[in-house]
Amino acid sequence: MIFLAASAYVGLALVRWNAFETNAFDLGFFDQIIFNTSRGRIFETSFVSYNFAGQHLEPVLLLFVPAYWFGAGPLTLTVTQAVVAAAAALPLYLFARRERLPVVLAVAAVAAYLLNPYLLRALAFDFHPEVMVALPAFTAAWAISTGRWRFAMVCSLSVLLFKEDAVFVAVALAGFMYLRGQRRRAVVTASVAVTYAALAVLVVMPLARGGAQSDLVERYGYLVEGGGIGSLVASLPLIPFRAARVLAAPEQAWTTALFLVTTATVAIARPRLLVVLLPGLVLALLSNHPQQRALDLHYAAEMVPVAFIAAVVVCRDLSPKIDARILAAGVAAPAMFALMLSNPFLSGHGTPPSAEHVSAVQAALRLIPDSPKVSVSAQSGLVPRVSQRNDVWEFPRRSRTADWVLLDQYGFRSSQSLDSGFGRAMVEVRETATLVYAADGVELYRRAP
Repeated sequence: MIFLAASAYVGLALVRWNAFETNAFDLGFFDQIIFNTSRGRIFETSFVSYNFAGQHLEPVLLLFVPAYWFGAGPLTLTVTQAVVAAAAALPLYLFARRERLPVVLAVAAVAAYLLNPYLLRALAFDFHPEVMVALPAFTAAWAISTGRWRFAMVCSLSVLLFKEDAVFVAVALAGFMYLRGQRRRAVVTASVAVTYAALAVLVVMPLARGGAQSDLVERYGYLVEGGGIGSLVASLPLIPFRAARVLAAPEQAWTTALFLVTTATVAIARPRLLVVLLPGLVLALLSNHPQQRALDLHYAAEMVPVAFIAAVVVCRDLSPKIDARILAAGVAAPAMFALMLSNPFLSGHGTPPSAEHVSAVQAALRLIPDSPKVSVSAQSGLVPRVSQRNDVWEFPRRSRTADWVLLDQYGFRSSQSLDSGFGRAMVEVRETATLVYAADGVELYRRAP
């Protein structure tokens, strides 16, 4: 099952790459960050106005640097993500068996994880390190179950390397330790995790931004009226009420119910265990970012392993009372049903580009100098093809100053590029830049040096 899932995940990554369905945000984004880091420009990027460490703290990206010394690129990221996400099912199975779940129930948990719609959505949306957090999370759960406490603490804290908000995963694993009677180790693990996250969000990231505004302000700033410290202090007593009003909205309740039913169906039998999901759910549901609020794309990736750990614990308690086959159906059936309704492997993909179009794109790409010092503004689906350079932007950003501008009449146009005036910028480029190549809807322009 793991091999088949890994093959399918990798196949999806290859299909999206070959069809130019990958995007500037976030595959080209991460590719440039790691490329720059491999050349000594640690976490530098031209996609935002500050160092990437000011947006997210994801030290796990450093593990890709040696591969980039030898020519790795975007496909390395998506293929690695696919393999690691599938491999996480092995420690999940070992954890379930260690918890004395019958084989049929442990296999059902693996199937439910590998078919989980939230995992598949994340895999179908380029590359994000947190999609791989299930591997250390399930390994930590197995270590806790086997009494390997030091290894469990290391694995629990290692989830923080994937993203600063994985603190919720680390605290959930600490809670599992606590339930196993390891109160001191649980408190130490949770304390280290919370301290790390606080330092990352409140100290490291603001310093890396150098005074620039965080996107977190845009997503959660509506909870505070006005701006500045004074407004924040005055709004503190009202924030819980404003947050509660947002969380009580029908669409938020539907999003929560859908996640629980498809991911933690059995865990609903023990509601107290679902408390570990609350921090991640609240963080997502309070965001004014539509995809994050709907747990779309990759925004539920960190909650998926926590939900499955809770489900395994509940299955352990219920298995002596309920037939294992019935429980197995309760674990796997919701994921399979959700997969039939919304399958990212079958939906979201347009008509594959013709051989002529692929040749046109490749011909245009060959004309752009392969030098990190040459800047490019390219359409979203083409950015990952030119992202290994000092300056690259998603068109229409910097289309007036970039050395080269690459467009695809038939390519994907992201919502942010349309909002930034894609059409107007295209007209401006056609009028002011030199057309170097044009074929089958692909246009390559050069600005005068």
